[in-house]
Amino acid sequence: MSFKTEHPNLTAIGDYVSHLGHRLTHLLGRETCESEQEVVQVVDREIIDPLLDGEDLLEDAAIEAARQEYEFIQPSTLFKCGPILRFQDINVKHRRWIGSALIVTDKEEKPPRLCLRDPVKGRIGYSVPRLLDTWEGNHFYRYEIQLAMMSHRMKKIEYWFEESVIGESGQRPEGYHRQKWNFHVPALEEGHNWAFYSCNGFTSDVEDPETNFHGANPLWDDLMMVHDHRPFHTMVGGGDQIYNDDVLATPEMAEWLAMKSDARVATEFNNEKKYAVEKYYFEHYVQHFTTGTYSKALSLIPSVNTWDDHDILDGYGSYPPHYQLCPVMQGIGAAAARFYLLFQQHANAYTAPQAGLLTSASGKGWNCITHLGPRTLVVLPDTRSERSKETILSNETFALLEEEINRRLLPTTDHLVIVLGTPLVYPALTLFENTLEKMGDKLSRGSVIGKIFGKCKAFENVLGQFGPELLDDLVDSWACTVHTEEKRRLVEMLQSIAIQRKVRVTFVGGDVHVGGAGRLFGTESKDRRTDPYDMVQVVSSAIVNGPPPGAVISMLHTAAKTYPLNEHTSEQMIDIFHQDVDGTKLEYKKLLNRRNWCAVREQLQDQQIKFTLRVENLNHVGVQKYPILVDKLHTTPIEE
Repeated sequence: MSFKTEHPNLTAIGDYVSHLGHRLTHLLGRETCESEQEVVQVVDREIIDPLLDGEDLLEDAAIEAARQEYEFIQPSTLFKCGPILRFQDINVKHRRWIGSALIVTDKEEKPPRLCLRDPVKGRIGYSVPRLLDTWEGNHFYRYEIQLAMMSHRMKKIEYWFEESVIGESGQRPEGYHRQKWNFHVPALEEGHNWAFYSCNGFTSDVEDPETNFHGANPLWDDLMMVHDHRPFHTMVGGGDQIYNDDVLATPEMAEWLAMKSDARVATEFNNEKKYAVEKYYFEHYVQHFTTGTYSKALSLIPSVNTWDDHDILDGYGSYPPHYQLCPVMQGIGAAAARFYLLFQQHANAYTAPQAGLLTSASGKGWNCITHLGPRTLVVLPDTRSERSKETILSNETFALLEEEINRRLLPTTDHLVIVLGTPLVYPALTLFENTLEKMGDKLSRGSVIGKIFGKCKAFENVLGQFGPELLDDLVDSWACTVHTEEKRRLVEMLQSIAIQRKVRVTFVGGDVHVGGAGRLFGTESKDRRTDPYDMVQVVSSAIVNGPPPGAVISMLHTAAKTYPLNEHTSEQMIDIFHQDVDGTKLEYKKLLNRRNWCAVREQLQDQQIKFTLRVENLNHVGVQKYPILVDKLHTTPIEE
């Protein structure tokens, strides 16, 4: 069955967006598929990439990173949403940083141009907008950014927008001011600093988030404080950057859920439902991306993202086939994909390849592979677009990932980091599967089982309405039985790459609302540093959502044993939490149920990457730090 036949709504969205892009950009006098050289203008040349040509005034000069005045960093009042920065890649050979900025505006006049000031250039660079899409009079504009990198000093790039705001009187509107933002471009030969986060919202079962957790800002405030002291070059979103589960609470979807099962499955995704769902996604993205400290981070640290279920709908992809493939569910997925691409990837279904997103021969998914400098390659597979109860990634995507990883690994690459929505290494879940079978349809959102997997009211509503099938809330994890063979396949593919290309593989994932770490390792290995099978799993979540109760941690530790993966590899969780954030000694040392995010630094002198879990204090002010060190893969024995 073809992708178009299997997913008619998603295909229709892509065709519609493509047609719309062509029509609107034609009206504005531009082609959608402009080359990079046609997109950007500079004051002293007619058409050229911004700030790539010309001599540096100071070669590798020390560029001071002044402290931010965050109270003055706000989403622009001239835009509906934005600016939002996105990191795409680093072209190591040409010393080029590649990214973009996005704004959403409901104004009909000509959009502003983006201005960039590089401290080592003698002029200002400009980028003109490319229209990606329009929804209900709201226009999405992408600005291409390419910048030269120095060898040994990062640069703080200042940017702003030159608006057409002078009215008929020739005067600027009252209260007008030119707001400025900035971001940091790393030095090519120095360490790349990045932040990882996931689960950036509250599920409906978290009671009174403001009172109990001080809301969504505490750990974002911590992240920005760290950025102020030692700037992050990139922010990696591991999935659930936004919680869209309330799409089912819209009147049109509530009416649909109230239908009898057969009628619900047969219901068409008509224009009324399509409009209601798209309206929800658009308005929720705008609200979420313009609120709190998170909105400041989006405008100051370029992001690279993958998505997970809550970016669509709780558990999307893991429902029974008759439900997952029904017209309404597919329509919800198509609408979620449209706005995910726009807000998080600065792309539409037509321009995704230009944004560095890779779709396999299956025709599904938006995978991302990016260089964080010459030593680290980060892979963000799309583990949602192809997901079913039995499959996470298709055969075609496995082939694509293997080919592209091998192609993009550089001779200088030491670390290959795989970002997955859910952890690959995690306590084996056979115990919980057996427990759920005994529970049958008594699954409730307050149950320990539901809490283990971060499931909330939306998932429960769906299962409750359709009649829960055994293990439905477990197939969303790599650690469940049904995905064992696929997990082994992924690991063995990466083991082959690690051996052949001599790189250290590390996994980073979130979703489960705890902090922790695990590892795969060669069963006969004598030295971790020379073992290509030794792969650390960093678990970091949630930066906003509430953690599960202590009973979940107890159950997880009961299952946290050493398990064989294949004939020469085992897996286990690691003791990293010997003390709680208040200094109390912990009985359970592998997983900690407190909100957290992860700061990641390349340590070139030690040939390591340092992952630091920053775990929230009890009073929701400040954090405690728990480091996890990952050595490069050494090919010869190391003398102590």
